[in-house]
Amino acid sequence: MSEDEFQLMFDFEEYHHDVSDDIEEFSVKKEVVTKEMPESVGENYEETKDKELTIKDIRRAVLGWIITEKPTGAALTVPTRISKYNADAAAFWSSPISINGKKYLAPVKTAVVEIRHNREMCWPDCSKKEVLIELLKEEKNRKYSIETRIRETEPELKIDDNLFAEYETWNYRKTNRKDYHSCLSKIDEIERSLYEGSRFERIRRAEVADYLYLAVPEGEVVESELADGWGLLYVKSDFSVEIIKEPFDWNCPLEKKYHIIQNIAAASFKNTLFANGIRLVGDNDVKFTKVPRRRRK
Repeated sequence: MSEDEFQLMFDFEEYHHDVSDDIEEFSVKKEVVTKEMPESVGENYEETKDKELTIKDIRRAVLGWIITEKPTGAALTVPTRISKYNADAAAFWSSPISINGKKYLAPVKTAVVEIRHNREMCWPDCSKKEVLIELLKEEKNRKYSIETRIRETEPELKIDDNLFAEYETWNYRKTNRKDYHSCLSKIDEIERSLYEGSRFERIRRAEVADYLYLAVPEGEVVESELADGWGLLYVKSDFSVEIIKEPFDWNCPLEKKYHIIQNIAAASFKNTLFANGIRLVGDNDVKFTKVPRRRRK
């Protein structure tokens, strides 16, 4: 691969950025990420942590969860492929690769998080959506039940020999059970009715994110109601985030990873200007305003 193909990368040896200047400290406990009180929030955090979460609270909690995963970069309100479909939050992870004896950073993973404040915001507008959601839950429960029987009767479909059952992988689609394939077809049909043309489906089809998550207040949506491939995050009143369902790895094309990381950089650029009291008026008139100050306890 030529250096021209890596024009969006930069010299890894010269790269240095102390993220401790930009983010707050967080404590991580297995699947649940519990954030300590941010310095910038001060007493207001204590006043709101036991109240109903606002969309802004959920956004901040999600961003806090993202940075505990140690991304190379992240931003809010990030365009996917067209500006009409902005992801609520997006992040990317890079690793060094060697080209002609020099190390460069290349993107290895991208993720998008869609944030919803309540259940109604999660579904496309359709008069039968609640009925379809219930049908989807029933069919997915039926699918899980059949998969249990497949594991008992068709051990040859097991893909690996992992000692721990929770980490086993199975090729259920190779089963000869007609009821299982009928169930999968029914699930696909219901999901098309729910998600075809929806924002979630269009973001998935943009193919810019390897991992897709939906973040909601705890209990607003259950795992079986999600389209296959999406992960589910519960945001709790104390700003902690729990992974309820892991997403698929969509393994997006490299060129589309480059696309989303440039959009992340562009979204971050706006916040950088605001944080430094700079705004552009018109084409080239720069205005310097008072720099926002961090509130202290």
